Amino acid sequence: MKQAGLGDEYLARLGPWRQMLELGLTTWAETPEPTRSDSHAWSAHPNYDLLTTVAGVNPASPGFATVLIEPHLGALTSAKASVPTPKGPVTVSYARSGNALTSDVTLPAGVTGTLRWNGKDTPLKPGTQHLVH
Repeated sequence: MKQAGLGDEYLARLGPWRQMLELGLTTWAETPEPTRSDSHAWSAHPNYDLLTTVAGVNPASPGFATVLIEPHLGALTSAKASVPTPKGPVTVSYARSGNALTSDVTLPAGVTGTLRWNGKDTPLKPGTQHLVH
């Protein structure tokens, strides 16, 4: 969805996984009810997508030497995430009002990157930065 420019629609498409949570499942089922198995990692992709699509944290070069952060918040007005990398955690916090985004981003030592919001790129440096878009 992200590659097709539909990243902001991702959260609205999680109906099957929300239903599994309502059933009390603690791991993802192979299929919706009736199910015979409750432990299939391939259906757990929301765990990964929440970090890479919604929070938007992705490596821009091997080993997370650089990062591209491009959040797709959908209907969310705020979000926080921490993504483990070989260099240390990348943490993000977002608050959105309409098309305006306020973000706090912390990159590990030696890591640089870019925050992309509404087609505008803002360079990121190691450490914590507070950005208003």
